[in-house]
Amino acid sequence: MPAHALESTEMRQGVTLHYTDATDALDAPMRARIIETFFSAYLRERADFHPAAPSRVGIVIDPGYDGVAYVGDKEKAATITINPGWLAKHPADLDLVTHEAMHIVQGYPSYGDQQVPGWLVEGIADYARDRYGMGNAAAGWALPQKVGAGQTVESGYRVTGAFLKWAEGGHPGLVLALDKALRAGQYTPALWQTHTGKALPALWSAYAGPRMDAPTAAPAGHGKR
Repeated sequence: MPAHALESTEMRQGVTLHYTDATDALDAPMRARIIETFFSAYLRERADFHPAAPSRVGIVIDPGYDGVAYVGDKEKAATITINPGWLAKHPADLDLVTHEAMHIVQGYPSYGDQQVPGWLVEGIADYARDRYGMGNAAAGWALPQKVGAGQTVESGYRVTGAFLKWAEGGHPGLVLALDKALRAGQYTPALWQTHTGKALPALWSAYAGPRMDAPTAAPAGHGKR
């Protein structure tokens, strides 16, 4: 590793974080904020959802990655890779770490199949970002209050996260039950009925109906002929 590479290791409450920045792309204050955000989120996410989640986690700062952040495949399932260029442009968006840390807690056996649908995986991760994040407001990040045209429960990310927050409010323990089923590879749509008394389409309708964005009126003279 180059002489200017930066590595640090820190342990809190039984969890060890190994931070690597091979090109020293992020300064010390940003590094400290990333590490603080990680521990603040991961320790609580792990305790609440999956106490057996990995106790050793890596964060890798990789200028060669052109996305935002991701958790590695099964061989590196406990490593969060972050694009420093994203943080250079969006320095307040540190709770991307909170989202990715939840993916480590999730640790589901697969992604994107019927037992582990991707929209629900990402919805739970954004639900967790909302619940455990340190600086979402400063980053201008929030779960939506409205449902846009064409959005469905399967839109994933913030759309599904907002729905989960609403559903959890009326049915405490729902998200935890879904998470456990996903981790066991036993998720089925019937779980919604079991835990809420409503099938998923009916539950979504109850949520989305009052929150649909009103259609924009056509300008005068440009209506249907």
